[in-house]
Amino acid sequence: MEKSLHVRFEDGSVTEIEPSAERSLAQVLFLHGAFREVPLCSGMGRCGLCKVKFESEPPEARKEEQKKLSPQEIEAGWRLSCLHRAEAARVTIPPAKRVVPRITDTSSEQMNGELKLAVDLGTTGLHWAFTLDGETVKSGRELNPQMGLGSEVMSRLAYASIPGQCTVLSKLVTSRLKEIIAGTGQVEEMVVAGNPSMTSILSQHNVEGLCRAPYTLPDRGGNIVNLDTDLPQAYIPPHLAPFVGADITAGIVALNFSKEKPEYPYLFADLGTNGEFVLGLSENRYIVSSVPMGPALEGVGMSNGRTAGPGAVSAFTLSPAGLVPSFIDGEQKDEIPGITGTGYLSLCALLLKAGVLTREGNFAPGNTPLAARLARNITEIHGTPALDLGRDGFFLPAADVEEILKVKAAFNLAMSALLEDAGLAPSELRQIILGGAMGQHVNINDLVSTGFIPAETYGITRAAGNTSLAGAIILANNQKSRDFAATLPDNSKVLELAGNEDFGRKYLERMIFQYVY
Repeated sequence: MEKSLHVRFEDGSVTEIEPSAERSLAQVLFLHGAFREVPLCSGMGRCGLCKVKFESEPPEARKEEQKKLSPQEIEAGWRLSCLHRAEAARVTIPPAKRVVPRITDTSSEQMNGELKLAVDLGTTGLHWAFTLDGETVKSGRELNPQMGLGSEVMSRLAYASIPGQCTVLSKLVTSRLKEIIAGTGQVEEMVVAGNPSMTSILSQHNVEGLCRAPYTLPDRGGNIVNLDTDLPQAYIPPHLAPFVGADITAGIVALNFSKEKPEYPYLFADLGTNGEFVLGLSENRYIVSSVPMGPALEGVGMSNGRTAGPGAVSAFTLSPAGLVPSFIDGEQKDEIPGITGTGYLSLCALLLKAGVLTREGNFAPGNTPLAARLARNITEIHGTPALDLGRDGFFLPAADVEEILKVKAAFNLAMSALLEDAGLAPSELRQIILGGAMGQHVNINDLVSTGFIPAETYGITRAAGNTSLAGAIILANNQKSRDFAATLPDNSKVLELAGNEDFGRKYLERMIFQYVY
């Protein structure tokens, strides 16, 4: 019987770690350097990226593992470390599938002027940009370095609420920011946009008010904070509600200070693990709301999920030869490709049109000879229906379809509730503007096909990219934009959704690939 936790890391080094009854094995391994830059689902048992091998006396396999791992793997001692406590054992960590930071650098060695850093701190991603005299000279996108301690807002908050652990989370981000700055130059000031949970954890505020109803903000933002003695001061834009934060404020700034201001009324949605929505009725009247969406749109927690980056699948088409994936910046050979959130939307839209997927999210035989040939690839993986996507290890299981349906239901509910509160029909909107996870590669046709938006809004819907980062850049360089941001809390009405007694019923009504009014 083992008395300590012996870990063989992927580089061959062996470390003895103190067991922990409070933390999962994945969390303990992460805190000792494992799974960095890996998009873990952090306790959901779905991504499979925290897989480790127990060299002796493996724990009993959970039902999630029986769905994710083969009988041969389970017999050999493979387990998902997020599903087991960090008890005494001998485990081996296999090579990880990492998300490599993407950096664009147009700076020169000699940079004279006011260098500022704009940051979009998302639950899943960390996006940043250096500006010199108002112009972007270097930018990057990578995983939020806290991912191994919670893949979505509530699990991150649960970890942060335990004494001492908020500091651990904060230091993961501040340490990374110091590395980013060290590789660039002296920074005068930072602007950090993010949802209230991420900025509160970063600032090491007491997050109890965000962990349970009635939800309250630890800090309203709109101020300058000191995050670390080795970092410049940071301006955090105002928050509008406990789960509608500085990232949305930055997004509204980006829209209002762009060359083409939005026409009212408009719906603005920033979609990530938490969906934040703004119904803009005039320059001084907004209705805001939020709904939990999970990390599926970020490509996290899905069987073949992957965050957007080179080699990831962002769309699908159907040819006589079968499904044809479209890759970001080309295909990476010799590995199973990952699918982004918008890639999953594209796949579901295609299967719906082909009759291989029903509106309820079930697999079906297809409505044309070509579709019927595709439907013959419907099989079972570990007892779960799945569509073979034509490559070894590349499947769409029913559970992934359900995750997309959950996101669709949440989006549909927020949009219809905001419009109902304002007494508007979808056709009365002048624009629908998408930021966040949907703001990069989404096809508007796919949103209509899957029921995220009604067909009559197709022509007015556009993807706006990372509006949070765009707004943070403006806020770093324009005092008038900060003055405008300061007015938004008083001009915004908060529409509560999750606490409404009809929330569950309305949510279930929208668990269908069709827009429900």
